[in-house]
Amino acid sequence: MRPLIGITCNLSERTVAEINTRIYQDLGKTYTDAINNAGGVPVIIPNDLKEEDIPVIVQKMDGFLFSGGVDVDPKRYGTENDGTVKYITPERDETELLLLDYLLKHSDKPILGICRGIQVINVAMGGTLIMDLPTAGKNVHSLIEQTRESFTHEIEIVENARLSRILQGENRVNSFHHQAVDRLGEGLIVSAYSVNDHVIEAFESDNDRWLVAVQWHPEELTFNEGHRRLFEELIRQASSR
Repeated sequence: MRPLIGITCNLSERTVAEINTRIYQDLGKTYTDAINNAGGVPVIIPNDLKEEDIPVIVQKMDGFLFSGGVDVDPKRYGTENDGTVKYITPERDETELLLLDYLLKHSDKPILGICRGIQVINVAMGGTLIMDLPTAGKNVHSLIEQTRESFTHEIEIVENARLSRILQGENRVNSFHHQAVDRLGEGLIVSAYSVNDHVIEAFESDNDRWLVAVQWHPEELTFNEGHRRLFEELIRQASSR
C-alpha cells in the first residue's frame, strides 16, 4: 500500500466569472506530482483545521511535506515586521505551527520542508528568520527572471549529512525566496549553505528522526535524479513506519 503524505497548502483569493471572489485552498501540482511519482499518495491539508483535528491528521498520514508559500508572520518568531514582509496568511501560520507542535512532540513520522517549509519548521523549533535577504546584505535569491526549472546557484553540502547521502553530489539548486533561516531552531543542524553568501539552504534533525528541510524547490527539479531522491526518501521513510 502506498503511504499517505499530508501536504500543507496556501490560501489564495481569486475572482470567478469576473464578479465572484472566492478563497481557495491552493497547492501547485508539481508537489502532488512529485509525491505521486515517488510512490506516495498526496493528501492536501487545509488551513482551517481546529486544534482537535490535528491528532486525527497525524494518525492518518504516514509522512508530511510542508510546502512553499508566503512569509511567516514575524510575530511568530518574536519580532516586528520591518516593512519587508508584504504577504502573510495567519490561518496557514496557525495550522502549520499547531501541526508541527503535535508532530514534534507526539510522532516520529518523517517530515520534509520546502522553501516556506524550512522557515516555518525553524520557527516551530524556536529559531528565527532573516526577514529580507537584500536588506540583510545577502544576495538576491528571488531570481524570477528565470524559470522555476532552472538551476540558479550552487550549494555547499555538509559532509556526512543526510542530505549529502540523498543528493549524492548534486549541488545545483533553484531559488525563489527573499527570506531565509537566521538563528537555527533547537534540535537542528545545518546540512547545506549557499556558496556565494553562506545563507542556510538546508537543515535536518540532529537525532534519528527523519526531518529534512530545504530552501529551494526540488518539486520543480524532479527531472534531476538527486532532487527526485528527496521525495523517494520521504516515501521510503514513510513506508518503513
